[in-house]
Amino acid sequence: MPIDLEKIQVSITKTGFELEYKIGNLLRQNGWHLISNRCYIDDLEGTVREIDLLAYKVSSVKDFLVYTVIIISCKKNESNAWALLSRPIEEKDPNYNWRPFKGWSNHPALKYYMGSKSWPISYHEKLSDECPSLFEAPAVDVFAFQEMSKANGTSQNDKNIFASITSLMKAQSYEMSILENRQKEKKRVYQFNLISLIDSELVRVFFDEEKITATLVDSEDYLCRYILNKSEEIARIKFVSANAFPGMLEEYSKLHAKNLDVFAVNHEKFYSDAYKTWAKSKLLIEDLRKALRTPLTQARYKYDKRYVEFTDVGTFWHTAEQRLIIELEHESITGEMIASLNQDADLKATTATALSDIYHYVGEFAFDEGIIF
Repeated sequence: MPIDLEKIQVSITKTGFELEYKIGNLLRQNGWHLISNRCYIDDLEGTVREIDLLAYKVSSVKDFLVYTVIIISCKKNESNAWALLSRPIEEKDPNYNWRPFKGWSNHPALKYYMGSKSWPISYHEKLSDECPSLFEAPAVDVFAFQEMSKANGTSQNDKNIFASITSLMKAQSYEMSILENRQKEKKRVYQFNLISLIDSELVRVFFDEEKITATLVDSEDYLCRYILNKSEEIARIKFVSANAFPGMLEEYSKLHAKNLDVFAVNHEKFYSDAYKTWAKSKLLIEDLRKALRTPLTQARYKYDKRYVEFTDVGTFWHTAEQRLIIELEHESITGEMIASLNQDADLKATTATALSDIYHYVGEFAFDEGIIF
């Protein structure tokens, strides 16, 4: 029996693959890099999972790269609409956190701020004005979801919606888990966003007291609490109808531009006093130790013809003298040796370069004996 190619052409449009193709083209046309059909192993279930679309924009700022990432699940349903069951937001609920932040960085300046408890709140406050549809507080609290028949309004199940949510959460977790071992030599920061895209109607079913109201919406935010790898996580997933996605994509492009500003400002803020703030300095000290290890050994050899490594190196800001003290700890240190190090022109030049590169410090400094903790 000959194959009916026309039927295949028609049938494939009823799946989500055509939607995935169109969305991918739209992303590329708007300057997003695209990775599609990326597979990974689900550590919990041991099965192979697939990410529909992973899109990102990347730009260079200062001495690092900024990645704004969107992970997208694409679904299509001609027979059913997606109903998101919701209720009023309980703002005082201690378990309700609508400002989660999902990101990663290997840059010490950015990690310093991103690792603080106040970072998600601070980040959302900065982004809500520029990208309100992405970062404002959700209008409602989505507590459940159902596929509903367009023909008769009957409830079907939540299988496809739940599968979309699960795939997004696990994909995000996987992508973040592999960043540590990728391009280690490059300083980077990533900010992640999740979208569940449906080529059908989105319906907000709102429960308020004894009244239930159904309303068509273009998008809705869902805060998903889940336990992954024995750790409790909160993800903000944006449900978006296919028709509304082009307009929504403009917001994500604005988000990338704003991310550049936010991380650049924090970069500047960190280095403005990193050389005299202990909590910041300790994140950089190992790089300084590596940079000075050989120059210090060479300078020491000039003094007494002994090869000794100064592995214990610290910094201290001398407020009265307004200069940076580079502290050295070793059992053989003497006052004469310290004087010799401070007079070594090669060591001074190398150290000045290291302080400029690592601490962004350009100013007076001196070596001295100290106790390194």
